[in-house]
Amino acid sequence: MATISLVLFFVGALFWAMEQDPFSRKWFVVGTADGSLVKCVAVLPKPVRPRPVIIYAHGAGGALMTDGEVIRQMAELGLVVVSLEYSMTNNAAFPAEMEAVQRYLVRQKWADTNAVAWVGFSRGAINMFNFAFQHPAQPPRLLVQLSGEGFLEEQATNGLEALHCSVLLIHGDQDKLFPVADTKRLAFLLQTNGVPVELKIMPGIPHGLDLDRAMVFRSIGEYCLTYLSGKDALVNYHSIARWQAEAPPFWVFCLPAAVWAGGWLIWWRIHRSAVPKSTLSRGDLALRVVAAVFATLASAETALHLAPPHFAVGGRTLAIARKVLVQSKEKADFEFLLAQSVWSGQKLKVLLDHVELANYNRELINWQLDDKIYRNFVLSPFIKPSTNNSHPSTNLDWRRPLWEEFYPRIRHEGSPEDAAKIVVRQLRERVTIANLPDPPREVPEIWRRQITDEAGFQIIYVAALRSVGVPARLNAQGQTEFYDGAKWMAAPTPVIISLLPMKLE
Repeated sequence: MATISLVLFFVGALFWAMEQDPFSRKWFVVGTADGSLVKCVAVLPKPVRPRPVIIYAHGAGGALMTDGEVIRQMAELGLVVVSLEYSMTNNAAFPAEMEAVQRYLVRQKWADTNAVAWVGFSRGAINMFNFAFQHPAQPPRLLVQLSGEGFLEEQATNGLEALHCSVLLIHGDQDKLFPVADTKRLAFLLQTNGVPVELKIMPGIPHGLDLDRAMVFRSIGEYCLTYLSGKDALVNYHSIARWQAEAPPFWVFCLPAAVWAGGWLIWWRIHRSAVPKSTLSRGDLALRVVAAVFATLASAETALHLAPPHFAVGGRTLAIARKVLVQSKEKADFEFLLAQSVWSGQKLKVLLDHVELANYNRELINWQLDDKIYRNFVLSPFIKPSTNNSHPSTNLDWRRPLWEEFYPRIRHEGSPEDAAKIVVRQLRERVTIANLPDPPREVPEIWRRQITDEAGFQIIYVAALRSVGVPARLNAQGQTEFYDGAKWMAAPTPVIISLLPMKLE
């Protein structure tokens, strides 16, 4: 009986995990005219419906199984992303492979074939550009070349006016394989031949993109979405965090196991009542009484730790917190936060999270901070925007999700500056920066929607730094600063703020 309950619990947990996954993945194989087979994978955001499509071609050495991060970064924005395993030994086979993928997409209900972009990286970019150049009757709406070869003599000789799509050229200024000067020349030739083109030069980025890879591809996804569907699509896309927050809670999937266990317990009690009861000895009776007392005390202790944090900060909940929930080493920090008039309507759990996680993090990090800096710029959840038309954040429930996201990545860093560089890169991978009419400015809302404007990004940047123990604040210009142990410094900025199309900014 217990085995069946465990099986039902495991199956429920599996279905819960599947429901939490915001993507549906479709592996498929298409055949070319000459009989060759091309392996592909499509990542479809949920709910599955007609969406703009990106066809992605990786660079040399790439493979479907290693494209996961790249595909996810673009699909997170509400785009269907299709990656193909094209031939690495026969460049001449690429046109037939692309045609096979296009024929497949035309038949799929989830593909909006009027909104298609081709994104190629390195060798994949060269193949896609050549295909578009040589097959002008099958153009996408947008062609993105990332770290491609740039200028080609053959293209200049034959004329680039054959391209019937908009082109986005993205190149790192530290690319040693394909010089950025060649890409600039290509952009000039495209423009001269009447092809709509934008050129984005990324400072400090090498050919392979290195640690900025995920950030670059998120920015490409932002560009493709806004170009294919308009700026409103970027504002209204259903982020991963929103999907997971709206998915059914875990306990719903545990109901079958609970019902089975409850039914079995009732059956066992009924069956047991039919069996003649044996008389308990005094020792057995006393042992059961003691066990019941300890069980009651344990239940009461558990209830004191679990229930009060879910109630609002008030006289009774604070009294319980001071006596039971707050450790002696955390009491000074607890009282410091209570002195700030920001807790009206907040749950006690939010206050306790700030105290416990900030104190725990302080014990783990290598750099040392005095109490004043620590309490005002690490412990405090109160982030004050510097602009006159902004208001301080009132939703303070942000430390735990940010700590869980960023701390594992910085835990081995030896200085606040090194940690800040990792935090800003990871943050930009998750949060889009755009000019919006009504941008979210509350940290939890920015994190949930994964989009804000530059001012909102600075606010969540400060919160993210504080969540991992880096003292941070907004300066008079609304920019993030961090304390390196001796002085306040300007925080590192993302390599890419935005790649959004100029006409939509």
